[in-house]
Amino acid sequence: MPEAARSRRVPELAISSTSTLVTHTGSWKYMRPEYHDRVAPCNQGCPVGIDIEGYMALLREGRLTDAADLLLRENPMPATTGRVCHHPCESACNRRELDGAVAIHAVERMLGDFALERELAAPPVSPRGTAVAVVGSGPAGLACAYHLARLGHRVTVFEAAAEAGGMLRLGIPEYRLPRVVLDREINRIRAAGVTIHCGVRVGSEDLPWGTLLARFDATFLASGAHVSRPLGVAGETAIGVRAGLDFLKEVNRGGRPSIGDVVVTVGGGNTAIDCARTARRLGARSTILYRRTRAEMPAIAQEIDEAEREGVEFVFLAAPVGFTLDGDRLRAIECTRMQLGPPDESGRRRPVPTDERFTLPADTVLTAIGEAIDPDGLPLAGTGTAIPTDMWGQTARAGVFAGGDLAEQPRSVADALGAGKRAAIGIDRHLRERAGAPLEHREPDALRLGGRGNLSMTRWRDDDPVPRVAPLNEVVTYEDLNPAHFERANRHEDWSLPLEAAVGGFDEVNRGLDRPAGLAEARRCFNCGVCNECELCLIFCPDVAITRRNGHGFLIDLTYCKGCGVCVTECPRGAMLLTREGLS
Repeated sequence: MPEAARSRRVPELAISSTSTLVTHTGSWKYMRPEYHDRVAPCNQGCPVGIDIEGYMALLREGRLTDAADLLLRENPMPATTGRVCHHPCESACNRRELDGAVAIHAVERMLGDFALERELAAPPVSPRGTAVAVVGSGPAGLACAYHLARLGHRVTVFEAAAEAGGMLRLGIPEYRLPRVVLDREINRIRAAGVTIHCGVRVGSEDLPWGTLLARFDATFLASGAHVSRPLGVAGETAIGVRAGLDFLKEVNRGGRPSIGDVVVTVGGGNTAIDCARTARRLGARSTILYRRTRAEMPAIAQEIDEAEREGVEFVFLAAPVGFTLDGDRLRAIECTRMQLGPPDESGRRRPVPTDERFTLPADTVLTAIGEAIDPDGLPLAGTGTAIPTDMWGQTARAGVFAGGDLAEQPRSVADALGAGKRAAIGIDRHLRERAGAPLEHREPDALRLGGRGNLSMTRWRDDDPVPRVAPLNEVVTYEDLNPAHFERANRHEDWSLPLEAAVGGFDEVNRGLDRPAGLAEARRCFNCGVCNECELCLIFCPDVAITRRNGHGFLIDLTYCKGCGVCVTECPRGAMLLTREGLS
C-alpha cells in the first residue's frame, strides 16, 4: 500500500460486541434532569385566569372542541373578551422577544365564536341546595353566576336595566361588541342554570335589601360604577356639556342625539375613545382632549390606533379650565397647556398646568374622566371609590361579597370577569365552611397561576383535564427557552372594515381572524413550560437514557443518565430542569 494511502487510513478502534446498556454511566453523576410542567407567562398575565397555553396546545392538535371546553372552564365570555379585552397576556408573551407576541386575543375570539356555534355539554354538578343572589349583570356578575351554577349552587341575577349585560351592553359601542355576540354568550350563561331577572332595582320598592339578604344564602354585589365624575370646571352644567357615559348609553339603546358639528371629549380612557369614535359615526368632527401624552393614555392601544384611523383628532398635554357660552349654549371649551411633573400615585408623571391658554370650538363636550360608585344604594359601608373586600371578594358583612367596578381593582372587562370568578370561589368556600363540609381545597397561592396571576377554577375544582408532569407553579421566562428550535413566523394581524364603511355606521370594525388564520396563529405559540412531546430530549440524549412513557411524556433511566444536562439545554420550552442529585 502506498505510504500516502497508509497515512490516510482510519486508526484502529476498540469495538465492543456487547450493548452499551452494560455501562451504568449514571453511577457517577451528581446532577439529574427532571420533567416539570411550569406556567406560561401569558397564563399569569391574564386577569381572567385562563389556561391560554393549554388551549393553544389543543388547537395545535386540531382539537377545537376540547380547546373551547378548556377555555370556558375559566372564562364564560371568550367571544366578548376576544373583542374588547386589553390583552395584557400578549405583553407577557415570550414570543415577543423573537418575532412578535402571539395574537392571543384574535385566537381567543376565533375560539369563542366557534364555541357559540355549538352546544357545549354542561359539566356534571351536584346540587348543593344553596341559593345565591347576584346584583348586576355586567361581566363580574355574569362570571360569578356562571361559575357558581357550575359548582352546583342555585343562582339568581337581578338587573335594573331592561336587558342583561351591564356596561358590556350600555357602555361599549356595537362596532366593538355586536349585540348578537353578547346576547348569545348571555344565553349560554342562562343555559348553565342561571336565572336572570331584568328590570328589578335591588334596594328599591322592587326588591328591598332586607328581603334579598334574608332570602339568599350569599349575595354578590356587582352593580358597577355609573356615576360620571365631574370636571370641577365652572359652566359644565351648560347645555352641550354632558357625561360621556350617559351619551354612550343613549346611543347604545338606539338613540341618535343631536351633538352638532364639533365634539370634544375630555379624557384618555376607553370611555373617551368610545365617545370620540361614536361622535364620528354621528357625523361630527371629533377631538380628544387629554392632560397627559399618548404614552400615558390608559385606553387600549389598538382602540387609540383605530380612532386615529377614523379621523379622531388628539390634543395632548391640555386640560379644560372653562367654557365659552352664548347664553346657556356652549360655543367653545377653554383649555390650559400642561406639562409633566414627578410621578403621582398611579406611577405616571403628574400633569401640571402652565400659564398658556387656548380655546377649542365645540358644539358638544363629552366628559369621560372616570366613573364612581353610588354607596348610598348599597347595603354596606363604602366610599365613592370602592367597597373594601378581601381577595375572595368578601366584604365586612358576612355572606356579602362584591367585585368588578365596585371593588378596588383595575376597571376592565377582563378584570371584572376575573373578580367574578374569585368571588364565586370565595362564596363556594364560605358556604362549604358554613355547612361544615371539609375544605380539601388549597389556599389562594396554590390556586393562582404563577405568583401573580388570577385564581384557577380548574385548580379549585381539582379536575384538570390536561395531564400534568410534576407541575410547578412557577413562570417560564424567555431565558428558560431554547429559541434556536423555533422558526420565525410573522404574526397574523386582524383585518378591519375599510375606513368609509367603518365610520359610516355601527357595524363591527375589527373582524379578527378567520379560522384557518386563527389556527395558524395558535401554532406560533411556544407552549412555554409544558412538554408537548417534541422528542428533542430523546434525540439529543447521548446515553440513550430517555424513552417514551406509555400514554404521555418520557422516562429518564437514571442508571444511564450521567447528568450532562444536554436534554435540559435543548428543551425548547423550558419543561425540564437540572437539579442536584438527592435533592428531590
